[in-house]
Amino acid sequence: MVERRLSRDAGSLTHRAYTLQPTRPLVLRVVMWALVCALSAAGGAAAVVAWHAQRAGTSAEQCNAAPVDANSEQTELAHARLALAQESAARAAVQKTADGAAADVAQLNAELQFLRGQSKAKPLSQTGAPRR
Repeated sequence: MVERRLSRDAGSLTHRAYTLQPTRPLVLRVVMWALVCALSAAGGAAAVVAWHAQRAGTSAEQCNAAPVDANSEQTELAHARLALAQESAARAAVQKTADGAAADVAQLNAELQFLRGQSKAKPLSQTGAPRR
Protein backbone atom coordinates (compact mmCIF):
# COMPACT_ATOMS: atom_id res chain seq x y z
CA MET A 1 0.00 0.00 0.00
CA VAL A 2 2.77 2.32 0.69
CA GLU A 3 3.93 1.96 -2.84
CA ARG A 4 0.46 2.80 -4.16
CA ARG A 5 0.32 6.04 -2.23
CA LEU A 6 3.73 7.09 -3.52
CA SER A 7 2.81 6.29 -7.09
CA ARG A 8 -0.48 8.16 -6.77
CA ASP A 9 1.32 11.24 -5.37
CA ALA A 10 3.95 10.98 -8.05
CA GLY A 11 1.30 10.84 -10.75
CA SER A 12 -0.44 13.98 -9.51
CA LEU A 13 2.86 15.83 -9.30
CA THR A 14 3.79 15.07 -12.87
CA HIS A 15 0.55 16.41 -14.31
CA ARG A 16 0.73 19.86 -12.73
CA ALA A 17 1.98 23.00 -14.55
CA TYR A 18 5.15 24.34 -13.03
CA THR A 19 6.69 27.79 -13.55
CA LEU A 20 9.97 29.12 -12.32
CA GLN A 21 9.65 31.74 -9.65
CA PRO A 22 12.45 34.34 -9.27
CA THR A 23 14.03 34.27 -5.86
CA ARG A 24 14.76 38.01 -5.85
CA PRO A 25 12.42 40.88 -6.85
CA LEU A 26 12.86 42.48 -10.29
CA VAL A 27 13.86 45.88 -8.84
CA LEU A 28 16.64 44.33 -6.80
CA ARG A 29 17.98 42.46 -9.84
CA VAL A 30 17.94 45.63 -11.99
CA VAL A 31 19.70 47.62 -9.26
CA MET A 32 22.35 44.94 -8.88
CA TRP A 33 23.03 44.85 -12.65
CA ALA A 34 23.23 48.65 -12.78
CA LEU A 35 25.66 48.63 -9.85
CA VAL A 36 27.82 45.98 -11.52
CA CYS A 37 27.88 47.99 -14.79
CA ALA A 38 28.77 51.23 -12.99
CA LEU A 39 31.57 49.59 -11.03
CA SER A 40 32.92 47.97 -14.20
CA ALA A 41 32.91 51.31 -16.03
CA ALA A 42 34.66 53.04 -13.11
CA GLY A 43 37.27 50.28 -12.92
CA GLY A 44 37.89 50.51 -16.66
CA ALA A 45 38.25 54.28 -16.52
CA ALA A 46 40.72 54.03 -13.64
CA ALA A 47 42.73 51.44 -15.56
CA VAL A 48 42.85 53.67 -18.65
CA VAL A 49 43.97 56.70 -16.59
CA ALA A 50 46.67 54.63 -14.89
CA TRP A 51 47.83 53.26 -18.24
CA HIS A 52 48.04 56.75 -19.77
CA ALA A 53 49.92 58.06 -16.73
CA GLN A 54 52.36 55.17 -16.88
CA ARG A 55 52.84 55.63 -20.60
CA ALA A 56 53.50 59.37 -20.22
CA GLY A 57 55.83 58.78 -17.30
CA THR A 58 53.85 61.00 -14.94
CA SER A 59 51.63 60.23 -12.00
CA ALA A 60 47.88 60.67 -12.12
CA GLU A 61 47.99 63.40 -9.45
CA GLN A 62 49.86 65.77 -11.78
CA CYS A 63 46.84 65.97 -14.07
CA ASN A 64 44.85 68.05 -11.59
CA ALA A 65 44.39 71.67 -12.59
CA ALA A 66 46.08 74.28 -10.45
CA PRO A 67 43.79 76.86 -8.86
CA VAL A 68 43.74 80.17 -10.71
CA ASP A 69 43.59 83.51 -8.96
CA ALA A 70 40.63 85.67 -10.03
CA ASN A 71 42.77 88.82 -9.98
CA SER A 72 45.27 87.33 -12.40
CA GLU A 73 42.42 86.39 -14.73
CA GLN A 74 41.16 89.98 -14.69
CA THR A 75 44.68 91.27 -15.32
CA GLU A 76 45.15 88.92 -18.27
CA LEU A 77 41.77 89.98 -19.63
CA ALA A 78 42.69 93.66 -19.36
CA HIS A 79 46.01 93.00 -21.14
CA ALA A 80 44.21 91.13 -23.91
CA ARG A 81 41.73 93.98 -24.36
CA LEU A 82 44.56 96.52 -24.50
CA ALA A 83 46.43 94.43 -27.07
CA LEU A 84 43.26 94.15 -29.16
CA ALA A 85 42.72 97.92 -29.03
CA GLN A 86 46.35 98.53 -30.05
CA GLU A 87 46.05 96.10 -32.94
CA SER A 88 42.84 97.76 -34.12
CA ALA A 89 44.51 101.17 -34.02
CA ALA A 90 47.53 99.85 -35.91
CA ARG A 91 45.30 98.31 -38.56
CA ALA A 92 43.39 101.57 -38.94
CA ALA A 93 46.67 103.50 -39.37
CA VAL A 94 47.91 101.01 -41.98
CA GLN A 95 44.58 101.24 -43.83
CA LYS A 96 44.76 105.05 -43.80
CA THR A 97 48.31 104.92 -45.16
CA ALA A 98 47.26 102.45 -47.85
CA ASP A 99 44.34 104.67 -48.88
CA GLY A 100 46.67 107.69 -49.10
CA ALA A 101 49.16 105.70 -51.17
CA ALA A 102 46.39 104.57 -53.52
CA ALA A 103 45.31 108.20 -54.01
CA ASP A 104 48.94 109.18 -54.73
CA VAL A 105 49.25 106.35 -57.26
CA ALA A 106 46.06 107.46 -59.00
CA GLN A 107 47.32 111.06 -59.17
CA LEU A 108 50.73 109.97 -60.48
CA ASN A 109 49.07 107.77 -63.12
CA ALA A 110 46.98 110.72 -64.27
CA GLU A 111 50.10 112.93 -64.49
CA LEU A 112 51.97 110.19 -66.36
CA GLN A 113 49.17 109.85 -68.89
CA PHE A 114 49.17 113.62 -69.36
CA LEU A 115 52.95 113.73 -69.84
CA ARG A 116 52.86 110.83 -72.29
CA GLY A 117 50.22 112.67 -74.25
CA GLN A 118 52.41 115.80 -74.25
CA SER A 119 55.49 113.90 -75.40
CA LYS A 120 53.60 112.41 -78.36
CA ALA A 121 52.37 115.83 -79.42
CA LYS A 122 55.81 117.53 -79.04
CA PRO A 123 57.69 115.85 -81.91
CA LEU A 124 55.12 117.08 -84.42
CA SER A 125 55.48 120.69 -83.33
CA GLN A 126 59.28 120.51 -83.02
CA THR A 127 59.91 119.43 -86.59
CA GLY A 128 61.92 122.02 -88.47
CA ALA A 129 60.02 121.59 -91.73
CA PRO A 130 58.19 124.71 -92.82
CA ARG A 131 54.48 124.48 -93.12
CA ARG A 132 52.95 125.15 -96.47
